[in-house]
Amino acid sequence: MSSGTSSEQRPVGVVNPMDQFKLRLPNMLREVGIISIVSSFAGPFIYSLTVRKLAWRTSLFWARLFRYDIPHAADLSILPPYHYTLIFRSIVSGFLLLSLWRVSNLAFDIYVVQEPLKRGQPISEDSRDPNGVLINGLRAKKQLIKVDQLLLSLGFTSKCLQAFAFWELAEISRNFPNRRVLIFRDIDRPGGPAWSQISSECLKILQAVNNRITEYGQPSAQQQALSKPQEVQSLPRIGAPLKEGQVLVNPPPPSTRREMVETKVGSFAKSIGNNPPTSYQNPLSPKTQQYLEAARNKILTPEQQQAITPAHVQSRFNVYMTRFLQSWLGQPFRQTFARRVQSIVFGQPYSELSLILDAVESLKIFATASITEDDYGKVAKDIPVIIRTFITTYQNLERFTATLPVHWTDVNFEEDQRKTEDVLIVLSALRQGLEELVRVFGGFSKELGIGEGDMRVAKAIAGMGDS
Repeated sequence: MSSGTSSEQRPVGVVNPMDQFKLRLPNMLREVGIISIVSSFAGPFIYSLTVRKLAWRTSLFWARLFRYDIPHAADLSILPPYHYTLIFRSIVSGFLLLSLWRVSNLAFDIYVVQEPLKRGQPISEDSRDPNGVLINGLRAKKQLIKVDQLLLSLGFTSKCLQAFAFWELAEISRNFPNRRVLIFRDIDRPGGPAWSQISSECLKILQAVNNRITEYGQPSAQQQALSKPQEVQSLPRIGAPLKEGQVLVNPPPPSTRREMVETKVGSFAKSIGNNPPTSYQNPLSPKTQQYLEAARNKILTPEQQQAITPAHVQSRFNVYMTRFLQSWLGQPFRQTFARRVQSIVFGQPYSELSLILDAVESLKIFATASITEDDYGKVAKDIPVIIRTFITTYQNLERFTATLPVHWTDVNFEEDQRKTEDVLIVLSALRQGLEELVRVFGGFSKELGIGEGDMRVAKAIAGMGDS
């Protein structure tokens, strides 16, 4: 395995942590100093004008509960305590507190984006079973080694551990060929060869994208349960059963009190059904309607009558709502196209963009490197699945972004915004992956079981034509 940390092994854009500290620390300290000085001088004035009287009355109330000798006429001093020592202490304490916050955030921002390496090697290299630790991280299970339990106790979720595991896998695929060979040769592992388990987890990430796109717009399980017709239970019978035989013959006169009540209720119900009241259909008589129409024409002008029609009111409401959404006040209420695509394609509440890119990169490099490094030929059978998954994901992304309807609150939407930046990055990664796979395995498509249709579509996406 390669040893040491070289500049060639670092991803593009990752700078040495100490260099970043030296670069960003002066500006940060300057901002902290300005904020502490301004707040120390302005704070006493703001305190005196806002909360000083309330704080005094509250403190006096609680103090009198324990000290009876405090006079009721105790009042605030005319001049607030603006001593220069107080302002000096405020500047120093504010500077130290803000520096602590800013330095902590700066250290986290710098070190969290460092590649998952330890002394130039993948972080799983120190364990007894490096491939097993890597696979567990890809599955993001919480039954991990002690270091992962420590990360969980510090607030790192399983999604964070999974992100670092995929990042480490991408680093291994790019910069550690000896570790790739060990993964290819690890075929006696419980659960299947190490490559099969790793490729399965990578393909699950891409399949999750396809599932989220497919499931969008479909009713959820709860909605389907609500829309499913339910069996209606009939009420218990409270009347006599229906008569059989000659039902048109006049019934005999009632002989009991119950039969007399049933006969009277039935006659009343039939009379209401045969002669329904018309007052519910026409509450106002034609003459009353004429009087109202004449009064409206006399009081309101035609323009005013037009202004109070439901269609005009709805139109004015839409105009005001559009102006509100276009302003800075309406920005939090907009469901922009990019935001909706982000939540649907990459998941929520945490985006899986980095996982998708690392999975595509790892599958591409492992597959192309297997030509010379896979001694047992375990990767060859997975090449058709990888190519089909890349094609399906690429087509679904393009189709989804082209057909997703725009939300009515996205008032600033333009048609050229359909291809968002994150989607373009994923499409580019899939296109490059297909290009590499077609270039390496295009001559063995029949032997590998890759269909002609899949190969033709893969070449078209990669922009390789029929070559």
